[in-house]
This record gives sequence, C-alpha cells and structure tokens, in this order.
Amino acid sequence: MGLQLHRQDEASSALDPLMLAMGIAADSLRLVGPDRVEIVTLTRGRICLQPAELNRGEQLARTLGCESPLDHRMFVPGHTLWTGERDGLEVQVRSALRQVVAR
Repeated sequence: MGLQLHRQDEASSALDPLMLAMGIAADSLRLVGPDRVEIVTLTRGRICLQPAELNRGEQLARTLGCESPLDHRMFVPGHTLWTGERDGLEVQVRSALRQVVAR
C-alpha cells in the first residue's frame, strides 16, 4: 500500500512524507469506496476521513483497521473518533457518537 516514490534529489525527498500520506489516503478511499467519504483531511503524519453518513463511520473505521474509539460527548453534535494505523500513518475516522452499553 501507499505511493512509491523515486528519490531524485534533496527537494523531492522533502516531499516524500506528504506524497506517502496522499498515496495511503488514496488506497484507503479505494478500500472503503470514495462515494462513502465526504471529507479527507491530510497531513504528513495522519489522515482523517469523514463519511458522507456519520452513522456509517464505525463500519468504515473497522474496514481500515481503526479499533480505538474516542467519544467526544461535549461537542454538538457529539461524535466518536476512531483511530488506527496504516503503513505507519495515523488514520482517524469520524463517526456518529457510539452508544456505549454499561455492564
């Protein structure tokens, strides 16, 4: 997975982390289906996907291997941010606030 780059000089190697992140984002979109994603936020260290339908966010997150949820109940509307890693890059997927069942 990810984008393979050919290092030709110092200037092109400085872009490698961003180009790698772009490749991983493109691979992730292909995996979950680009029509299911509304927003992609990208940095050199992470990508964040927001589904077109927030109630499908957990499903997309699990498809991408994001297994760690962080519930944001103080935001309006509340949401859950699922995190994981793909090819050394942090991946975050926003979803509707999950309903945690107390045991």
